[in-house]
Amino acid sequence: MTEPTISYWHQTEQPLTYPSLIESITTETLIIGGGITGVSAAYCLAEKGAQVTLIEADSLCSGTTGNTTGKTTIQHGLLYHSIKSKHGKDFARLYAKSQTDALYFIKDTVEKLSIPCGFTMNTSYVYARTEKEFEAMETEHETVSSLGIDGLLIRHPGFPKDNRGMLGFQNQGVFHPIRYVNGLAVASVANGASIYCGTKAVKIEHDGDSVTVLCNTGVSVKAKHLIIATGYPVYDGMKFFFTRLYPRRDYGIAVIPEKEWPEGSYVAESDPVRSVRTHMENGQRILIVVGETHVTGRGDENTEAHFDELIKFARELAGVKQVIAKWSAQDYMTPDKIPYIGRISDQSDLFVASGFNKWGMTGGTLAGMMLSDLIVTGKNPYEELYSLSRSDILSSPGTVLKEVGGFTLELIKSKLEKTDGIRNLTKGEGKVILFGGDKAGIYRDENDNITVLDIACTHLSTELNFNRAERSWDCPAHGGRFSAMDGTRLEGPPKQPLKIYLQCKYSDLFE
Repeated sequence: MTEPTISYWHQTEQPLTYPSLIESITTETLIIGGGITGVSAAYCLAEKGAQVTLIEADSLCSGTTGNTTGKTTIQHGLLYHSIKSKHGKDFARLYAKSQTDALYFIKDTVEKLSIPCGFTMNTSYVYARTEKEFEAMETEHETVSSLGIDGLLIRHPGFPKDNRGMLGFQNQGVFHPIRYVNGLAVASVANGASIYCGTKAVKIEHDGDSVTVLCNTGVSVKAKHLIIATGYPVYDGMKFFFTRLYPRRDYGIAVIPEKEWPEGSYVAESDPVRSVRTHMENGQRILIVVGETHVTGRGDENTEAHFDELIKFARELAGVKQVIAKWSAQDYMTPDKIPYIGRISDQSDLFVASGFNKWGMTGGTLAGMMLSDLIVTGKNPYEELYSLSRSDILSSPGTVLKEVGGFTLELIKSKLEKTDGIRNLTKGEGKVILFGGDKAGIYRDENDNITVLDIACTHLSTELNFNRAERSWDCPAHGGRFSAMDGTRLEGPPKQPLKIYLQCKYSDLFE
Protein backbone atom coordinates (compact mmCIF):
# COMPACT_ATOMS: atom_id res chain seq x y z
CA MET A 1 0.00 0.00 0.00
CA THR A 2 1.30 3.44 -0.93
CA GLU A 3 2.17 5.58 2.10
CA PRO A 4 0.42 8.94 2.47
CA THR A 5 2.66 11.87 1.55
CA ILE A 6 3.07 15.10 3.46
CA SER A 7 5.83 17.64 3.06
CA TYR A 8 8.48 18.12 5.70
CA TRP A 9 7.27 21.69 6.11
CA HIS A 10 3.71 20.57 6.87
CA GLN A 11 5.06 17.93 9.26
CA THR A 12 6.91 20.52 11.31
CA GLU A 13 4.52 23.49 11.19
CA GLN A 14 0.77 23.89 10.93
CA PRO A 15 -0.43 26.74 8.70
CA LEU A 16 -2.44 29.31 10.60
CA THR A 17 -6.19 28.83 10.31
CA TYR A 18 -8.73 31.55 9.68
CA PRO A 19 -12.54 31.32 9.59
CA SER A 20 -14.62 31.00 6.42
CA LEU A 21 -16.38 34.03 5.01
CA ILE A 22 -20.06 33.77 5.98
CA GLU A 23 -21.43 37.13 4.83
CA SER A 24 -21.11 39.17 1.64
CA ILE A 25 -18.67 42.06 1.84
CA THR A 26 -17.18 44.89 -0.18
CA THR A 27 -13.45 45.53 -0.14
CA GLU A 28 -10.95 47.67 -2.00
CA THR A 29 -8.72 44.76 -3.06
CA LEU A 30 -9.55 41.06 -3.07
CA ILE A 31 -6.82 38.42 -3.28
CA ILE A 32 -7.64 34.84 -4.26
CA GLY A 33 -4.98 32.43 -3.03
CA GLY A 34 -3.21 31.93 0.29
CA GLY A 35 0.30 30.93 -0.76
CA ILE A 36 3.39 33.11 -0.62
CA THR A 37 2.16 35.27 -3.53
CA GLY A 38 -1.23 36.08 -2.07
CA VAL A 39 -0.05 36.59 1.50
CA SER A 40 2.91 38.73 0.36
CA ALA A 41 0.49 40.92 -1.60
CA ALA A 42 -1.82 41.19 1.42
CA TYR A 43 1.09 42.16 3.64
CA CYS A 44 2.42 44.79 1.23
CA LEU A 45 -1.02 46.31 0.65
CA ALA A 46 -1.83 46.41 4.36
CA GLU A 47 1.56 48.03 5.02
CA LYS A 48 0.58 50.75 2.54
CA GLY A 49 -2.72 51.34 4.34
CA ALA A 50 -4.91 49.75 1.67
CA GLN A 51 -8.07 47.81 2.48
CA VAL A 52 -7.43 44.20 1.51
CA THR A 53 -9.22 40.86 1.85
CA LEU A 54 -7.71 37.45 1.07
CA ILE A 55 -9.72 34.28 0.49
CA GLU A 56 -8.26 30.77 0.29
CA ALA A 57 -10.17 27.65 -0.75
CA ASP A 58 -8.29 25.40 1.69
CA SER A 59 -5.72 26.54 4.25
CA LEU A 60 -2.74 28.83 3.89
CA CYS A 61 0.21 27.16 2.10
CA SER A 62 -1.95 24.25 0.93
CA GLY A 63 -0.55 24.49 -2.60
CA THR A 64 2.99 24.74 -3.93
CA THR A 65 4.23 27.05 -1.15
CA GLY A 66 3.88 24.32 1.46
CA ASN A 67 5.57 21.77 -0.79
CA THR A 68 8.54 23.73 -2.11
CA THR A 69 12.25 23.41 -1.38
CA GLY A 70 12.21 26.73 0.47
CA LYS A 71 15.08 28.25 -1.51
CA THR A 72 15.26 32.02 -1.91
CA THR A 73 17.69 32.73 -4.71
CA ILE A 74 18.17 34.83 -7.83
CA GLN A 75 19.98 31.90 -9.50
CA HIS A 76 17.30 30.20 -11.58
CA GLY A 77 19.35 27.67 -13.49
CA LEU A 78 21.49 29.00 -16.35
CA LEU A 79 19.00 31.71 -17.23
CA TYR A 80 20.88 34.99 -17.53
CA HIS A 81 22.76 34.25 -20.76
CA SER A 82 19.47 33.24 -22.36
CA ILE A 83 17.76 36.44 -21.22
CA LYS A 84 20.67 38.61 -22.34
CA SER A 85 20.84 36.93 -25.76
CA LYS A 86 17.14 37.34 -26.35
CA HIS A 87 16.35 40.67 -24.69
CA GLY A 88 19.65 42.45 -24.14
CA LYS A 89 21.89 43.23 -21.20
CA ASP A 90 19.61 45.84 -19.61
CA PHE A 91 16.70 43.40 -19.55
CA ALA A 92 18.85 40.70 -17.91
CA ARG A 93 20.19 43.17 -15.35
CA LEU A 94 16.64 44.26 -14.53
CA TYR A 95 15.58 40.65 -14.00
CA ALA A 96 18.48 40.12 -11.59
CA LYS A 97 17.66 43.32 -9.71
CA SER A 98 13.99 42.45 -9.37
CA GLN A 99 14.76 39.01 -7.97
CA THR A 100 17.39 40.48 -5.65
CA ASP A 101 14.80 42.95 -4.35
CA ALA A 102 12.54 40.00 -3.52
CA LEU A 103 15.32 38.04 -1.82
CA TYR A 104 16.22 40.97 0.42
CA PHE A 105 12.57 41.76 1.07
CA ILE A 106 12.30 38.28 2.60
CA LYS A 107 15.52 38.71 4.59
CA ASP A 108 14.55 42.16 5.87
CA THR A 109 10.98 41.14 6.67
CA VAL A 110 12.17 38.13 8.67
CA GLU A 111 14.39 40.45 10.71
CA LYS A 112 11.76 43.18 11.05
CA LEU A 113 8.98 40.85 12.21
CA SER A 114 11.27 38.38 14.03
CA ILE A 115 9.76 35.47 12.09
CA PRO A 116 11.22 32.18 13.42
CA CYS A 117 11.50 30.52 10.00
CA GLY A 118 15.17 29.56 10.06
CA PHE A 119 16.13 32.01 7.33
CA THR A 120 19.81 31.48 6.58
CA MET A 121 22.07 33.02 3.96
CA ASN A 122 24.11 30.56 1.92
CA THR A 123 25.66 29.98 -1.49
CA SER A 124 23.46 28.61 -4.26
CA TYR A 125 25.07 26.37 -6.90
CA VAL A 126 24.06 25.04 -10.30
CA TYR A 127 26.22 22.06 -11.21
CA ALA A 128 27.14 20.38 -14.49
CA ARG A 129 27.20 16.65 -15.17
CA THR A 130 28.94 16.88 -18.56
CA GLU A 131 31.71 18.92 -20.17
CA LYS A 132 29.19 20.49 -22.52
CA GLU A 133 27.12 21.66 -19.57
CA PHE A 134 30.22 23.10 -17.94
CA GLU A 135 30.99 25.05 -21.11
CA ALA A 136 27.49 26.54 -20.88
CA MET A 137 28.25 27.34 -17.25
CA GLU A 138 31.39 29.23 -18.26
CA THR A 139 29.30 31.29 -20.68
CA GLU A 140 26.76 31.95 -17.94
CA HIS A 141 29.57 33.03 -15.62
CA GLU A 142 30.78 35.58 -18.16
CA THR A 143 27.23 36.89 -18.53
CA VAL A 144 26.48 37.27 -14.83
CA SER A 145 29.86 38.92 -14.27
CA SER A 146 28.94 41.51 -16.91
CA LEU A 147 25.71 42.13 -14.97
CA GLY A 148 27.57 42.81 -11.74
CA ILE A 149 26.80 39.44 -10.13
CA ASP A 150 29.81 37.95 -8.35
CA GLY A 151 29.58 34.34 -9.53
CA LEU A 152 31.92 31.58 -8.35
CA LEU A 153 33.05 29.17 -11.07
CA ILE A 154 34.40 25.97 -9.47
CA ARG A 155 35.97 23.08 -11.38
CA HIS A 156 35.55 19.44 -10.18
CA PRO A 157 34.38 20.22 -6.63
CA GLY A 158 33.62 16.56 -5.84
CA PHE A 159 30.12 17.18 -4.47
CA PRO A 160 27.70 15.89 -5.61
CA LYS A 161 29.64 12.93 -6.97
CA ASP A 162 28.76 13.49 -10.66
CA ASN A 163 29.65 17.19 -10.49
CA ARG A 164 31.99 18.29 -13.34
CA GLY A 165 31.89 21.90 -12.20
CA MET A 166 29.49 24.44 -10.80
CA LEU A 167 28.53 28.10 -10.74
CA GLY A 168 27.76 29.61 -7.36
CA PHE A 169 25.93 32.76 -6.28
CA GLN A 170 26.79 33.95 -2.77
CA ASN A 171 24.39 35.58 -0.31
CA GLN A 172 21.33 33.58 -1.30
CA GLY A 173 18.98 32.02 1.23
CA VAL A 174 16.84 29.17 2.55
CA PHE A 175 13.95 29.15 5.01
CA HIS A 176 10.93 27.25 6.31
CA PRO A 177 8.21 28.47 3.93
CA ILE A 178 5.16 27.79 6.11
CA ARG A 179 6.66 29.51 9.14
CA TYR A 180 7.52 32.50 6.98
CA VAL A 181 4.04 32.79 5.46
CA ASN A 182 2.46 32.36 8.90
CA GLY A 183 4.50 35.32 10.12
CA LEU A 184 3.45 37.42 7.13
CA ALA A 185 -0.20 36.52 7.69
CA VAL A 186 -0.09 37.57 11.35
CA ALA A 187 1.48 40.91 10.41
CA SER A 188 -1.02 41.42 7.58
CA VAL A 189 -4.01 40.97 9.89
CA ALA A 190 -2.38 43.20 12.52
CA ASN A 191 -2.15 45.91 9.85
CA GLY A 192 -5.83 45.61 8.94
CA ALA A 193 -6.03 42.85 6.32
CA SER A 194 -8.79 40.23 6.47
CA ILE A 195 -8.05 36.56 5.74
CA TYR A 196 -10.65 33.84 5.20
CA CYS A 197 -9.87 30.15 4.67
CA GLY A 198 -12.24 27.43 3.44
CA THR A 199 -13.63 30.06 1.07
CA LYS A 200 -13.40 29.09 -2.58
CA ALA A 201 -14.00 31.45 -5.50
CA VAL A 202 -16.48 29.68 -7.79
CA LYS A 203 -17.39 32.47 -10.20
CA ILE A 204 -15.85 35.80 -11.15
CA GLU A 205 -17.99 38.55 -12.68
CA HIS A 206 -16.25 41.65 -14.05
CA ASP A 207 -18.29 44.65 -15.16
CA GLY A 208 -15.43 47.03 -15.96
CA ASP A 209 -15.65 49.17 -12.83
CA SER A 210 -15.61 46.42 -10.22
CA VAL A 211 -15.40 42.69 -9.83
CA THR A 212 -17.72 40.39 -7.89
CA VAL A 213 -16.49 37.00 -6.74
CA LEU A 214 -19.07 34.39 -5.78
CA CYS A 215 -17.86 31.93 -3.14
CA ASN A 216 -18.68 28.33 -2.26
CA THR A 217 -20.05 29.50 1.08
CA GLY A 218 -22.92 31.22 -0.73
CA VAL A 219 -21.62 34.74 -0.19
CA SER A 220 -19.94 37.22 -2.51
CA VAL A 221 -17.09 39.70 -2.37
CA LYS A 222 -17.21 42.92 -4.38
CA ALA A 223 -13.90 44.67 -5.01
CA LYS A 224 -12.33 47.38 -7.12
CA HIS A 225 -9.12 45.38 -7.61
CA LEU A 226 -8.65 41.62 -7.88
CA ILE A 227 -5.39 39.67 -7.53
CA ILE A 228 -5.47 36.07 -8.73
CA ALA A 229 -2.69 34.20 -6.93
CA THR A 230 -3.87 30.62 -7.32
CA GLY A 231 -0.92 28.95 -9.06
CA TYR A 232 -2.84 28.36 -12.27
CA PRO A 233 -5.14 31.39 -12.75
CA VAL A 234 -8.79 30.67 -11.91
CA TYR A 235 -9.86 33.45 -14.28
CA ASP A 236 -8.61 33.59 -17.85
CA GLY A 237 -9.74 36.97 -19.18
CA MET A 238 -9.05 35.77 -22.75
CA LYS A 239 -5.33 35.42 -22.06
CA PHE A 240 -5.58 31.70 -22.96
CA PHE A 241 -3.31 30.62 -20.13
CA PHE A 242 -3.64 27.00 -21.22
CA THR A 243 -1.46 27.96 -24.20
CA ARG A 244 1.04 29.87 -22.07
CA LEU A 245 1.64 27.70 -19.02
CA TYR A 246 2.60 24.07 -18.70
CA PRO A 247 2.57 22.05 -15.47
CA ARG A 248 5.52 20.13 -14.07
CA ARG A 249 5.50 17.79 -11.10
CA ASP A 250 8.42 17.20 -8.75
CA TYR A 251 8.97 14.87 -5.81
CA GLY A 252 10.69 15.62 -2.53
CA ILE A 253 12.12 13.76 0.44
CA ALA A 254 13.55 14.83 3.78
CA VAL A 255 16.09 12.54 5.43
CA ILE A 256 18.23 12.38 8.52
CA PRO A 257 21.69 11.81 6.99
CA GLU A 258 24.51 9.60 8.23
CA LYS A 259 27.32 12.02 7.46
CA GLU A 260 28.10 15.68 6.85
CA TRP A 261 28.06 17.35 3.44
CA PRO A 262 29.20 20.78 2.20
CA GLU A 263 27.08 23.82 3.01
CA GLY A 264 24.99 25.42 0.29
CA SER A 265 22.08 24.69 -2.02
CA TYR A 266 22.60 22.67 -5.21
CA VAL A 267 20.62 21.98 -8.35
CA ALA A 268 21.63 19.97 -11.43
CA GLU A 269 21.51 21.78 -14.75
CA SER A 270 20.04 18.81 -16.64
CA ASP A 271 17.65 15.90 -16.19
CA PRO A 272 17.24 13.98 -14.03
CA VAL A 273 16.70 17.05 -11.84
CA ARG A 274 18.26 16.91 -8.40
CA SER A 275 17.85 19.84 -6.03
CA VAL A 276 19.56 19.67 -2.63
CA ARG A 277 19.52 21.90 0.44
CA THR A 278 20.10 21.79 4.18
CA HIS A 279 17.55 22.63 6.86
CA MET A 280 18.35 22.96 10.56
CA GLU A 281 15.63 21.76 12.97
CA ASN A 282 16.34 21.81 16.72
CA GLY A 283 20.07 21.60 16.08
CA GLN A 284 19.79 18.67 13.65
CA ARG A 285 20.77 18.89 9.99
CA ILE A 286 18.03 17.69 7.66
CA LEU A 287 18.78 16.89 4.02
CA ILE A 288 16.09 17.96 1.55
CA VAL A 289 16.26 16.38 -1.92
CA VAL A 290 13.82 17.25 -4.72
CA GLY A 291 13.67 15.99 -8.30
CA GLU A 292 12.20 13.38 -10.66
CA THR A 293 10.49 16.11 -12.69
CA HIS A 294 7.88 15.18 -15.29
CA VAL A 295 4.91 16.68 -17.10
CA THR A 296 1.88 16.42 -14.84
CA GLY A 297 -0.22 13.38 -15.69
CA ARG A 298 2.64 11.65 -17.48
CA GLY A 299 5.12 9.70 -15.44
CA ASP A 300 3.21 9.60 -12.17
CA GLU A 301 1.83 6.06 -12.44
CA ASN A 302 4.34 4.79 -9.85
CA THR A 303 5.18 7.57 -7.44
CA GLU A 304 7.11 5.23 -5.14
CA ALA A 305 9.63 4.68 -7.93
CA HIS A 306 10.33 8.43 -7.97
CA PHE A 307 10.85 8.47 -4.21
CA ASP A 308 13.12 5.41 -4.46
CA GLU A 309 15.36 7.24 -6.95
CA LEU A 310 15.63 10.25 -4.64
CA ILE A 311 16.43 8.04 -1.65
CA LYS A 312 19.12 6.28 -3.69
CA PHE A 313 20.61 9.68 -4.56
CA ALA A 314 20.51 10.78 -0.90
CA ARG A 315 22.30 7.59 0.16
CA GLU A 316 25.09 8.25 -2.32
CA LEU A 317 25.26 11.87 -1.19
CA ALA A 318 25.32 11.66 2.60
CA GLY A 319 23.91 8.30 3.67
CA VAL A 320 20.40 7.90 5.05
CA LYS A 321 19.61 7.10 8.69
CA GLN A 322 15.90 7.71 8.26
CA VAL A 323 13.49 9.01 5.63
CA ILE A 324 11.19 11.36 7.53
CA ALA A 325 9.03 12.84 4.77
CA LYS A 326 7.92 12.26 1.18
CA TRP A 327 5.84 14.61 -0.92
CA SER A 328 5.27 16.08 -4.37
CA ALA A 329 4.53 19.53 -5.74
CA GLN A 330 3.28 21.14 -8.92
CA ASP A 331 4.75 24.18 -10.63
CA TYR A 332 3.75 26.08 -13.76
CA MET A 333 6.31 26.95 -16.41
CA THR A 334 6.36 29.70 -19.06
CA PRO A 335 7.88 29.42 -22.55
CA ASP A 336 10.47 32.14 -21.91
CA LYS A 337 11.16 31.18 -18.25
CA ILE A 338 9.95 34.58 -17.03
CA PRO A 339 6.84 34.71 -14.79
CA TYR A 340 3.60 36.48 -15.61
CA ILE A 341 2.98 39.27 -13.10
CA GLY A 342 0.64 42.14 -13.84
CA ARG A 343 -2.64 43.27 -15.29
CA ILE A 344 -4.72 40.86 -17.33
CA SER A 345 -5.15 43.72 -19.80
CA ASP A 346 -3.61 47.18 -20.01
CA GLN A 347 -6.63 49.03 -18.60
CA SER A 348 -7.73 46.35 -16.15
CA ASP A 349 -7.87 46.24 -12.36
CA LEU A 350 -7.61 42.46 -12.56
CA PHE A 351 -4.12 41.16 -11.80
CA VAL A 352 -2.47 37.77 -12.17
CA ALA A 353 0.75 36.22 -10.88
CA SER A 354 1.71 32.80 -12.22
CA GLY A 355 4.36 30.76 -14.00
CA PHE A 356 7.23 31.03 -11.51
CA ASN A 357 9.16 28.20 -13.19
CA LYS A 358 9.92 26.48 -9.86
CA TRP A 359 11.34 29.64 -8.29
CA GLY A 360 8.20 30.83 -6.54
CA MET A 361 9.69 31.91 -3.23
CA THR A 362 11.38 34.93 -4.77
CA GLY A 363 8.92 35.09 -7.69
CA GLY A 364 5.82 35.05 -5.50
CA THR A 365 7.35 37.58 -3.12
CA LEU A 366 8.21 39.86 -6.03
CA ALA A 367 4.64 39.50 -7.32
CA GLY A 368 3.25 40.66 -3.99
CA MET A 369 5.57 43.67 -4.02
CA MET A 370 4.81 44.56 -7.64
CA LEU A 371 1.05 44.14 -7.52
CA SER A 372 0.72 46.21 -4.36
CA ASP A 373 2.62 49.01 -6.12
CA LEU A 374 0.44 48.77 -9.23
CA ILE A 375 -2.72 48.96 -7.14
CA VAL A 376 -1.63 51.78 -4.84
CA THR A 377 0.52 53.93 -7.15
CA GLY A 378 -0.30 52.60 -10.62
CA LYS A 379 3.32 51.80 -11.49
CA ASN A 380 6.27 49.55 -10.72
CA PRO A 381 9.74 49.56 -12.31
CA TYR A 382 9.42 45.89 -13.31
CA GLU A 383 5.94 46.04 -14.82
CA GLU A 384 7.08 45.74 -18.45
CA LEU A 385 9.56 42.97 -17.67
CA TYR A 386 6.87 40.63 -16.30
CA SER A 387 3.90 41.90 -18.32
CA LEU A 388 1.35 39.38 -19.56
CA SER A 389 1.43 41.29 -22.86
CA ARG A 390 5.20 41.24 -23.40
CA SER A 391 5.92 40.99 -27.09
CA ASP A 392 7.68 37.63 -27.29
CA ILE A 393 5.49 35.74 -24.87
CA LEU A 394 4.78 33.08 -27.47
CA SER A 395 7.65 33.60 -29.84
CA SER A 396 8.40 29.91 -29.28
CA PRO A 397 4.96 28.35 -28.82
CA GLY A 398 6.39 24.95 -29.61
CA THR A 399 7.80 24.90 -26.08
CA VAL A 400 4.37 24.50 -24.58
CA LEU A 401 3.22 22.09 -27.28
CA LYS A 402 6.30 19.92 -26.77
CA GLU A 403 5.90 19.84 -23.01
CA VAL A 404 2.31 18.64 -23.05
CA GLY A 405 2.74 16.24 -25.95
CA GLY A 406 0.22 17.83 -28.27
CA PHE A 407 -2.67 18.14 -25.81
CA THR A 408 -2.54 21.94 -25.86
CA LEU A 409 -2.50 22.00 -29.65
CA GLU A 410 -5.62 19.85 -29.76
CA LEU A 411 -7.33 22.10 -27.22
CA ILE A 412 -6.48 25.22 -29.19
CA LYS A 413 -7.53 23.64 -32.47
CA SER A 414 -10.90 22.80 -30.94
CA LYS A 415 -11.57 26.52 -30.61
CA LEU A 416 -11.14 27.08 -34.35
CA GLU A 417 -14.34 26.97 -36.36
CA LYS A 418 -13.05 25.04 -39.37
CA THR A 419 -15.05 26.60 -42.17
CA ASP A 420 -14.37 26.24 -45.88
CA GLY A 421 -12.56 29.58 -45.57
CA ILE A 422 -9.86 27.93 -43.49
CA ARG A 423 -9.68 24.80 -45.63
CA ASN A 424 -9.34 26.93 -48.76
CA LEU A 425 -6.78 29.33 -47.27
CA THR A 426 -3.99 29.77 -49.80
CA LYS A 427 -0.33 30.50 -49.14
CA GLY A 428 0.21 34.19 -48.40
CA GLU A 429 -3.47 34.70 -47.53
CA GLY A 430 -5.04 36.01 -44.34
CA LYS A 431 -8.69 35.88 -43.29
CA VAL A 432 -10.93 36.91 -40.42
CA ILE A 433 -12.29 33.81 -38.67
CA LEU A 434 -13.93 32.82 -35.40
CA PHE A 435 -11.76 31.49 -32.59
CA GLY A 436 -13.62 30.46 -29.46
CA GLY A 437 -16.57 32.54 -30.65
CA ASP A 438 -14.51 35.71 -31.08
CA LYS A 439 -13.04 37.26 -34.22
CA ALA A 440 -9.42 36.43 -34.97
CA GLY A 441 -7.08 36.61 -37.93
CA ILE A 442 -5.55 33.54 -39.54
CA TYR A 443 -2.53 33.70 -41.87
CA ARG A 444 -0.80 30.98 -43.91
CA ASP A 445 2.74 31.77 -45.05
CA GLU A 446 4.68 30.40 -48.02
CA ASN A 447 6.10 27.57 -45.90
CA ASP A 448 2.68 26.39 -44.69
CA ASN A 449 3.08 27.93 -41.23
CA ILE A 450 -0.19 29.05 -39.65
CA THR A 451 -0.54 32.00 -37.26
CA VAL A 452 -3.80 32.91 -35.54
CA LEU A 453 -3.86 36.34 -33.90
CA ASP A 454 -6.22 38.49 -31.88
CA ILE A 455 -6.96 41.22 -34.47
CA ALA A 456 -8.23 43.87 -32.08
CA CYS A 457 -5.71 46.69 -32.50
CA THR A 458 -3.71 47.12 -29.30
CA HIS A 459 -4.15 50.88 -29.63
CA LEU A 460 -7.93 51.32 -29.29
CA SER A 461 -9.26 47.82 -30.14
CA THR A 462 -10.32 48.60 -33.73
CA GLU A 463 -10.72 45.45 -35.83
CA LEU A 464 -7.78 45.03 -38.20
CA ASN A 465 -7.84 44.23 -41.92
CA PHE A 466 -5.45 41.92 -43.74
CA ASN A 467 -2.94 43.53 -46.12
CA ARG A 468 -1.87 40.78 -48.53
CA ALA A 469 0.83 42.82 -50.25
CA GLU A 470 2.64 43.54 -46.98
CA ARG A 471 1.62 40.35 -45.13
CA SER A 472 0.31 42.47 -42.29
CA TRP A 473 -2.80 43.26 -40.28
CA ASP A 474 -3.60 46.98 -40.61
CA CYS A 475 -5.79 49.31 -38.56
CA PRO A 476 -8.28 51.39 -40.61
CA ALA A 477 -8.70 53.89 -37.76
CA HIS A 478 -5.24 55.15 -36.83
CA GLY A 479 -2.78 53.31 -39.06
CA GLY A 480 -1.35 50.74 -36.69
CA ARG A 481 0.22 47.79 -38.51
CA PHE A 482 1.26 44.36 -37.28
CA SER A 483 3.13 41.42 -38.80
CA ALA A 484 0.84 38.58 -39.84
CA MET A 485 3.68 36.17 -39.02
CA ASP A 486 3.90 36.85 -35.30
CA GLY A 487 1.84 39.94 -34.40
CA THR A 488 4.87 42.20 -34.01
CA ARG A 489 4.03 45.92 -34.16
CA LEU A 490 5.34 47.36 -37.43
CA GLU A 491 4.30 51.02 -37.26
CA GLY A 492 1.71 53.49 -36.05
CA PRO A 493 0.47 54.45 -32.57
CA PRO A 494 0.16 50.97 -30.96
CA LYS A 495 2.82 50.16 -28.39
CA GLN A 496 2.05 46.48 -27.90
CA PRO A 497 2.07 43.53 -30.33
CA LEU A 498 -0.95 41.39 -31.10
CA LYS A 499 -1.69 38.38 -28.94
CA ILE A 500 -0.88 35.03 -30.53
CA TYR A 501 -3.56 32.37 -30.19
CA LEU A 502 -1.93 29.63 -32.22
CA GLN A 503 1.12 28.85 -34.35
CA CYS A 504 1.40 25.49 -36.12
CA LYS A 505 1.69 23.84 -39.52
CA TYR A 506 -1.31 24.08 -41.86
CA SER A 507 -1.60 20.29 -41.98
CA ASP A 508 -1.84 20.15 -38.17
CA LEU A 509 -5.21 21.92 -38.30
CA PHE A 510 -6.91 18.97 -39.92
CA GLU A 511 -5.23 15.99 -38.30
